[in-house]
Amino acid sequence: MHKKIFLFPILIFLCLLTISCSSTRKSVTREKNFRSNKLTPEQQSQFDYYFYEALRLKNNQQLDEAMETFLFCRQIDSLDAEVQSQLGVLYANIGLIDPALKALKKSVELQPTNWWYSMTLLNIYSQQKNWKDAIALANEMQKIYPEKEEIYSTLAQLYKASGDIDKAIDAYNRLENLTGIDESISFAKFSLYAQQNKVKKAIAEIDRLIEKYPTENRYKVLRGDIYLQLNNLEQAFAIYEQILKEEPQNPFVYISLSEYYKKINQPEKATEAIVSALKNEQLDVDTKIEILGQYIDNLIKDKEKLDETEALFKLLVDRYPLEEQVHAYYALFLEYQERIPEAISELETMLNINPKNLQTWLKLIQIYWSDKNFEKIYVTTERAIEVLPEEPILYFYQGIALYQLNDYQASLQKNKKALLYIKDQQKALKSDVYAQLGDTYFKIGQKDSAFIAYEESLKANPENIYVMNNYAYYLSLEKKDLKKAERMSAKTVEKEPNNATFLDTYAWILYQQGNYSLAKFYIERAIDNLKDGEDNGIIYEHYGDILWMYGGNDEKALEMWIKSYELGNQTEELKQKIENKGFDRQNK
Repeated sequence: MHKKIFLFPILIFLCLLTISCSSTRKSVTREKNFRSNKLTPEQQSQFDYYFYEALRLKNNQQLDEAMETFLFCRQIDSLDAEVQSQLGVLYANIGLIDPALKALKKSVELQPTNWWYSMTLLNIYSQQKNWKDAIALANEMQKIYPEKEEIYSTLAQLYKASGDIDKAIDAYNRLENLTGIDESISFAKFSLYAQQNKVKKAIAEIDRLIEKYPTENRYKVLRGDIYLQLNNLEQAFAIYEQILKEEPQNPFVYISLSEYYKKINQPEKATEAIVSALKNEQLDVDTKIEILGQYIDNLIKDKEKLDETEALFKLLVDRYPLEEQVHAYYALFLEYQERIPEAISELETMLNINPKNLQTWLKLIQIYWSDKNFEKIYVTTERAIEVLPEEPILYFYQGIALYQLNDYQASLQKNKKALLYIKDQQKALKSDVYAQLGDTYFKIGQKDSAFIAYEESLKANPENIYVMNNYAYYLSLEKKDLKKAERMSAKTVEKEPNNATFLDTYAWILYQQGNYSLAKFYIERAIDNLKDGEDNGIIYEHYGDILWMYGGNDEKALEMWIKSYELGNQTEELKQKIENKGFDRQNK
């Protein structure tokens, strides 16, 4: 069993600041060069009382009181190393680095053989990136503790941080003299040699591992990977082939082979190698899931091997029936193949495994959303809320579903409930919830409440252009605050200049202001940017109205109204325009 190398303990200092001291006070050994203050029995008794009281206060996180009490202890005995160390940590905890360093240096002077005093000071130096003093202290510690492995790895990390790579490697070499050849040391030296672009020395470190552990093929795979990175493709492939002869079931060589085949532009063989790895029983499930994540796009989009890919997914699902992510990737494959019911079945299996996985619920909602199946969205959110009753996004989607199902009062209630659970950092969601409230209020005729909701939405997210568009449009319908409506609408057009809906809103606001020439320009841009499948009836009605008021285009205006009516915008007002072949320009 190899010894574990201890990397530089950069977090020890943070731990020292938060972990309470529950042990009894250690006896302090005085160095010959420092004479302890000679305390009277009464002074010693007083010192001990306040020292233990300071520890208790620190334990209870009463740090200000602990500081005061340790300072009192220092007044009694300024040569007590433990008191100096405790004060140094407390000073550092509140960011007073200079007094922290002064106290910790004193503790090390008083007891240079105390490992923890020196290590605490070392961590302060490192936090301040004072590599010079940190390295000097670490070298002193190495002289005191020549057999302590941690100090060599600490020295190596300090030299690396200071940019002295050669000395970092030397520190690892000295550590290796203590431990013998060790994987973690070899990898650390490999990384440093690679950083210096000393390729031969880097490879030599891996070769030493191969020599020591000749049956450990993962080191040979790594050697092949190095050649692959250096574009020595023939050497890499030769190593992979040799490994397959010695250990045909080695899963990692197939992963490396996949990278090799990608480099020589043979994607089919690359996928085959990955499939071989995924089928390999020696490869643990976590690694397989990681590989699937990297190659999922290639697997699901390879139209020539759909049957083989599906067989692989079924194999993995059968082998790991309780692994959510395996089912998730299979669901993604099925969705890509437009086999939606089967994809839903996989997602339902995931929910049986882990009903509290919010992302699975949202994926299911997304599928129903694509099909505009708002009844299913409502039912799904009801189920999700039973297990995740404080997730605001579930109430939000349920509110949208209810709005689409024309249950406006229930939609309002669900969105209001979403607001109860939204956290401060969820500003985008908060904005969307208020936007939905605004749309709903306007739908049921509570227009003032709608405008208040839109204002709250924009407070939460001032860049929500969809809210700006709706808010501006509804203001224009009410012929209210048109300058504000114009400013908001102009911003949406600036952000998305080819969005037909935004262009239509802007044109309509200009129309309401009597700027028919500019309104005509923007409505025609909206018409040019219409996409198939959009609800275009209102836009064509607006176009007709603008043409009518612009003048000289009465026949075309009528043509646009008729087109709007045929597209389903069959309101009584539009019907009157068509039958009367226009409307009174004076009372528009």
